[in-house]
Amino acid sequence: MSRSPRDSDEIVYPSADRRTEAIIMAFGGSHARAAHAINRKGASNAELLLAVRRAGGGFASAALLTRSPGKTAMLVVAPAQTSADREAGARLIRTAISCAGQLNAALVQALVEPAKTDELTMFASGGMSQIGVLSYLERRPFRGPDPSSDLPPAGVCVRPWREDERETLERLLDATYIDSLDCPGLAQMRCTEDILDGHLQTGVFDPNSWSILERNGTPCGLSLMSEIPTSNCVELVYFGLAPEARGRGLGGYLLDTSLCLVQTKRDRTIALACDERNQPAMRLYRSRGFVERLRRVALVARVERSPDPDPTTCPRSVDN
Repeated sequence: MSRSPRDSDEIVYPSADRRTEAIIMAFGGSHARAAHAINRKGASNAELLLAVRRAGGGFASAALLTRSPGKTAMLVVAPAQTSADREAGARLIRTAISCAGQLNAALVQALVEPAKTDELTMFASGGMSQIGVLSYLERRPFRGPDPSSDLPPAGVCVRPWREDERETLERLLDATYIDSLDCPGLAQMRCTEDILDGHLQTGVFDPNSWSILERNGTPCGLSLMSEIPTSNCVELVYFGLAPEARGRGLGGYLLDTSLCLVQTKRDRTIALACDERNQPAMRLYRSRGFVERLRRVALVARVERSPDPDPTTCPRSVDN
């Protein structure tokens, strides 16, 4: 007679006294990488921790799903060393996606090193799709002449975004997504309202560091910068141009003006992530002194909302 999953391995919510053990496993045994998640305040409301529990009580694999801004959740899964690991990890990924609604997430995201093909296979088996390879770039703040002293192109100005212009910014975001080379299709997986909320909730929001590019009085580009205290950096959260503004040299003017706004933060790097396929943007960033720090494959899965979830598909909590 074949054994049921409850008689052998099963997916469970680890008990509180095994939380640290499961998180460290999810981070590949690295205490340093797991430290932030372990020490996170209010974690019970912001994370979903899962593990594959063997019949003897030990954990075969673990996964941590963490709430992120804009109705997204970031997934970390224990690295796969064997085919059994990949199978266990894929089960955890599928379960995490199906349960992500508990974190009010509409989209699950994961980042994997490009060389880790076994992990990429595991995430694909778990139902996640690759949307691009991200290049993480950084540079020191601008220290030369003030670029904002240069005359702008004719009919062009850069101004701060006003918080009463939310609808304007949402329309502008939608315009910048048209024919975008940066993770094309990702914007269609979430509503623009959630995307903007995600940008607003990233780091420390300062409206003076959010810039709108106008050409002949019409908004056609935006640069959103926020300070990230936990990483001691300023992040270019989003940078985009509407189709009518591309190929005119306006991106360089907008970026230079944005960098000028944060040049007083001399002890902080400026960081961003860009899809490697977006070569116009990559050339622009490199021309302004940004250098690549690391690369990651970005994977996503849409969370299907069910008004009446099946309780039999949910993991159970364990005491040991």
